[in-house]
Amino acid sequence: MGRVSNVVGEIRRPGSVRVGRSRVHGRGVFAMIALPGRRKLGELAGRVVPRLGLRRAIRTEPVIYYVALNPRDALDCRDGNAFSHLNHSCEANCYLRVSGLRVEVYSLRPIGVGDELTVDYGVTPHAGGMVCHCGASSCRGRL
Repeated sequence: MGRVSNVVGEIRRPGSVRVGRSRVHGRGVFAMIALPGRRKLGELAGRVVPRLGLRRAIRTEPVIYYVALNPRDALDCRDGNAFSHLNHSCEANCYLRVSGLRVEVYSLRPIGVGDELTVDYGVTPHAGGMVCHCGASSCRGRL
């Protein structure tokens, strides 16, 4: 099956975010305190798994909890921390940075208390893409 190792993600300031009901999709991540712009908020938690066959296996999944790390590995965030619930927005307020086998979460701009943290997922492995529900004024309509 290939190598599998644990990656422990962190939330830099415990209590700074919470998981709650999202208007975008299912559950989302929300700021509990004002978060400054251009700052590392923490890391996604999960297990490093082989990418071999993964793209085909998740094509029909309604929700994807994987982040590509490199051509060989992906981070399986299904049992991760709060950041595994980051939803997509075409006007995201956060971004992900892959650093080795870690996925760091950064704010793009200041985020207010109660605001949902979002990232731009980019391309999806779903055949034909997925309908976007972000509601942003510049929504592209599909991922």
